[in-house]
Amino acid sequence: MNIYEIMGDTIVISLPKEVDDYRASIIIENTNKAFADERIRHVVFDFKETCFMDSSGIGLITRRFRDVYDRGGTAAVVNVNPRIDKILLMSGIYKIADKLDK
Repeated sequence: MNIYEIMGDTIVISLPKEVDDYRASIIIENTNKAFADERIRHVVFDFKETCFMDSSGIGLITRRFRDVYDRGGTAAVVNVNPRIDKILLMSGIYKIADKLDK
């Protein structure tokens, strides 16, 4: 399974069932080449499969947000379940990333 898809200037990252330190580091490593492309200006994190995320997931989101923010881009999240929504809200992620599905 490919963890990301590039559509124009946007990268959509499909997060796994659990986003912990190990998996977050794999995602960062696997997406480094894509983020090296200056044309990538927007990042969307898809939480469709995710039921657990720790602070490493928050770090992943903020790191990739900084990558696109420096280019004038944006970050967003989709398919957020109530548990992940609470984590994102409490962590302040919604200050830097839009929730695209209500």
